[in-house]
Amino acid sequence: MPRGHGMSDELRAAVAADIEATAGTPDGSYRKIAGRHSCSVATVQKVAEQAGLKDAWQAGRAQTAAATEVTRTSAAAKRAQLQLDLLDDAQALRKKLFGDVVHLNVVKEGGQFAGESVEETVLPAGPRDWRDTMSAIGVATSKAVELARLEAEQAGTGQVSGLLEALEIGLRDARHRREQQAAGEQP
Repeated sequence: MPRGHGMSDELRAAVAADIEATAGTPDGSYRKIAGRHSCSVATVQKVAEQAGLKDAWQAGRAQTAAATEVTRTSAAAKRAQLQLDLLDDAQALRKKLFGDVVHLNVVKEGGQFAGESVEETVLPAGPRDWRDTMSAIGVATSKAVELARLEAEQAGTGQVSGLLEALEIGLRDARHRREQQAAGEQP
């Protein structure tokens, strides 16, 4: 591997190892690698080229994208299940809305061996019960709608970020071709 001026073998090895370990991840940008090793972005680029690691960012980006997609899909499935559960809860509460309300009462029994027993009192639902039940239905329904809205936003964000990533890759490729042309034109 050709040696650059002023770059120690230790720095070259450390930068190359960092590129292999982090390129394409959120911690593996040219700038972050350069910052960790107190060198310039150009030094990171030079080491990558000399060590045959120029494609490391693309491979790392693909791995990160795959891991992110798995996490996103898992979260979406959990949100969908929670949304269904909340709608089921709201439906169950709606069925109970005008049903009877069962009150449990602890009754103390007198006598030498005093004790307690539990009696049930069944009463028709009243305005307070209706309010409480409607409030619970409203909360469950509202949370289900919020989850649906979040899911829609997440799906839209994924499309936008995919477009931005494609644009970024295209711009980097164009820059790389310009740099190669400029290097080839110089004597």
